[in-house]
Amino acid sequence: MIEEQLLTVIFSDEIKDDIVDSLIAMEALSGFSLSRIDGYSRQHSQYDVKEQVAGYRQMWRAEVVHRVEQQVALLRSLEETARASHLRYWVTPLSASGTLGAAQEVP
Repeated sequence: MIEEQLLTVIFSDEIKDDIVDSLIAMEALSGFSLSRIDGYSRQHSQYDVKEQVAGYRQMWRAEVVHRVEQQVALLRSLEETARASHLRYWVTPLSASGTLGAAQEVP
């Protein structure tokens, strides 16, 4: 049975700080990854002129590994943040996750 999932969220620069604050506020999460991406879409009428010429819009991607039972609370928290600007998300089941290497614990 799958116990963990990967939530991937794509969003604009306008709500980046709010998304980060929302994820940091969730004490049940151990952390998340954030990266800059170039988003391509056939529906680019909301792009500014520069973005329309380039053919893409710079956006952000957050990735959050979480337990299955955290999904509803996580999405609700992000939904509150997304009221100012939409976001796109998907959830992928993880068959395995962990840490590799010789990590030393801090005493």
